[in-house]
Amino acid sequence: MNTDIKRTLMISGMGSTHGGNFHAVKLEGLGRIESDITCTYFIVNGRAEVNGNVTAASADIKGTATIQGQMKARRAQIHGRVKIEGSYSGEQLEINGAITITGACEVEKLNANGRLHIGTLNADAVIITLHGHCEIGEIGGERIQIRRQPGLNLSRWLKILPVAIGNYLNAHTIEGDHIYLEYTTADIVRGADVTIGPGCEIGLIEYTGKLQQDKGSKIKHSEKL
Repeated sequence: MNTDIKRTLMISGMGSTHGGNFHAVKLEGLGRIESDITCTYFIVNGRAEVNGNVTAASADIKGTATIQGQMKARRAQIHGRVKIEGSYSGEQLEINGAITITGACEVEKLNANGRLHIGTLNADAVIITLHGHCEIGEIGGERIQIRRQPGLNLSRWLKILPVAIGNYLNAHTIEGDHIYLEYTTADIVRGADVTIGPGCEIGLIEYTGKLQQDKGSKIKHSEKL
């Protein structure tokens, strides 16, 4: 990234433009960028559409955004709804809202409160508070914590309603050193110390340290390696 570039791209109201290299990109209102963009600061207040890749040192998105490509940001804060039709990489990603990443998400720390749909997630630290149905194919990390947003307990209604509602996570594989799960359905969980909290259904758990289980959760098979 060229830090000597001092130009600022600003769209206020409604507008569209081509991408390029900028110091700051500020989209307020309804803005569309028709190609790749590289900048130090990527700021959205409103609704944004990028038909290309986004590379930024810092990203702050309030509202909705659709990125038709990859996104790289050292630090990013999302308050709203974001869809990335590719992969995401960075150091710190904070989410308050909903995010869809069709490819891989690789960060050092993920702290999310909301609804997530991600192909694969790799992070040193994963902290997710579930709001609604979340789907992540594979999760890998050193510390993984999945909790449900406290509030109305819908478990009784989930047993009789055919629709998928409630705060829960579906995953194929979860692998980490220290794992705590609530309201999670997973085929395989692998870790050193694994704690299965309430509302979980796990097919297989492989662990090397300790395994703790809430009485209301289901584990088909567990094995200490």
